[in-house]
Amino acid sequence: VTGHRGGSKGAAAEGSPAMQSQARISEAERRFLLDGVAQGLRNDGRGCFDYRRIAFETGPIPSATGSCRLRAGETDLIVCVKCEMSKPSLQHPRVGQIQVTVDCAASISVAFSDGRGAEESSRQLSVLLESLCASDGVIDRSALCILPGAFAWDVHVDVLVLTSGGNLLDSVSLALCAALCETVLPKVEVLEAMEEGEVVQLRVDDRPEVGTPFPLRRFPLCVTVAQIQQ
Repeated sequence: VTGHRGGSKGAAAEGSPAMQSQARISEAERRFLLDGVAQGLRNDGRGCFDYRRIAFETGPIPSATGSCRLRAGETDLIVCVKCEMSKPSLQHPRVGQIQVTVDCAASISVAFSDGRGAEESSRQLSVLLESLCASDGVIDRSALCILPGAFAWDVHVDVLVLTSGGNLLDSVSLALCAALCETVLPKVEVLEAMEEGEVVQLRVDDRPEVGTPFPLRRFPLCVTVAQIQQ
């Protein structure tokens, strides 16, 4: 579990500042929020440790290797996993690659109306998710290699944020876990070359029952917390 901390002197807005516009509040509103927190309540009636209601839908994209749609309160997003065979890099010939790309719809914030804000926030969130949820400690990249220096899985994780109502990083990590858990890599056999100079070929069996579960070492769940005063 990865912690992600945020805070403010008065009220703390949930989610990444880049993803959630924050407006100044009046002194009365600030006191109302502080009094609620002192009583263990948020302004929407939830307790301080209560999550929003979460709904999952796995497999919404049939063409993907794995996918998940998650709704948490007013946050709505889709995670799609696609795997393709490629040649490993010269620097890392014995491991596969995984890349996380986030696309934030311009409609999720008025700050994104010109498109530039959405693009920058998407880039920042992509980098953060890749470092927190796709590191070597989370994914066994060596298990993505089929034949060192020749064949390895290249995994693309695409995240589409439709709406953001808070806890975006946490929600994406939860949907990412669900999508990767349902991802099954096709069974691949290397056919050895019979003659010198013959190209090595692969035999692929894409039946789910003979495939290999995605090599997750652990579940990369992010939890955002906020500190209010002391």
